[in-house]
Amino acid sequence: MTKNHNSFLHALVTASILVAFSSSLMAQQGTAKPADDLPDGPTPQASALVHPNGPRVVFDTSMGRITCQFYERQAPKAVANFIALAEGTRDWVDPSTQKKQHNKRYYDGTIFHRVIPEFMAQGGDPTGTGMGDPGYSFEDEFDPNLNFDAPGKLAMANSGPNTNGSQFFITEAAYESLNQHYTLFGQCDDDSVQVVRAITRVDRDANDKPTTPVVLKKVTIVRDGEQLPPNPAAASLPKLVTITPEVAQGLLLMKVPPVYPIPAKAAGISGTVVLDATIGVDGTVEQLKVVSGPAELQQSALDAVKQWHYRPYRLNGLVTSVETTVNVIYSLSK
Repeated sequence: MTKNHNSFLHALVTASILVAFSSSLMAQQGTAKPADDLPDGPTPQASALVHPNGPRVVFDTSMGRITCQFYERQAPKAVANFIALAEGTRDWVDPSTQKKQHNKRYYDGTIFHRVIPEFMAQGGDPTGTGMGDPGYSFEDEFDPNLNFDAPGKLAMANSGPNTNGSQFFITEAAYESLNQHYTLFGQCDDDSVQVVRAITRVDRDANDKPTTPVVLKKVTIVRDGEQLPPNPAAASLPKLVTITPEVAQGLLLMKVPPVYPIPAKAAGISGTVVLDATIGVDGTVEQLKVVSGPAELQQSALDAVKQWHYRPYRLNGLVTSVETTVNVIYSLSK
């Protein structure tokens, strides 16, 4: 198996500029970057109708949880291989020592060794260099109806045709130029894509490796009828997080405008009512308290803000309640 995962991609670049960006996907030690300008990919076809159909996989990382479901019918070999390595039911060769490993989980404790914003996060190498593999390879599995036409695709990394082993990547955006070049074997949910986006935006070196390791702490396979494992991040998650008014404004989905009280308006009373607000995990306003502002305007501000609705706030991939300040401004037109 060729160790340099860049070789196959460079060949594809020579054949077609459609993979200009993907050439940096499997680069192990080079400094190639994604192309700025990609030609338009083909319009998504029947892949939108293909739904995940196998067990789920839970990646508990140092930056939050990623949950995906396998395309078992479309990529049975890739799915079986991934599950066996994750659970330690398949022997593999340690790429650092060249010693065979038996009944040892492959992915736990590894890192995401290559991350690229607007593209993907790559992992699955115990050496953390991008050069490691499990000591064997297997062939590609392509389905014409399954393509990289949406974020959150879980796929096998390779160094050319039929060189799949253990390395994988998860996309954060649609990338049609990858179609039929990488075995696509899972779909991650929307919340997980946000975690991937956070991972790809950490500080990284010239080889796109995070300067502070992003650790894949544990990989869990969840079969039909089984519950997801407890999220370890939940234990350290504060019950209430304070966010700035600016952050809260960015989460606002529905805003009911305040009604200017007629007596206050007639009396020429204006100003800002400052409220302390607690926003629940469902995005509703749970508690409101007046901090300051003209007394004549306070009830109007309370009545309006309690109807506002926010997008749930996420910390380390988990939804949490937040406390923030809301400013309701009343001004008289001249």
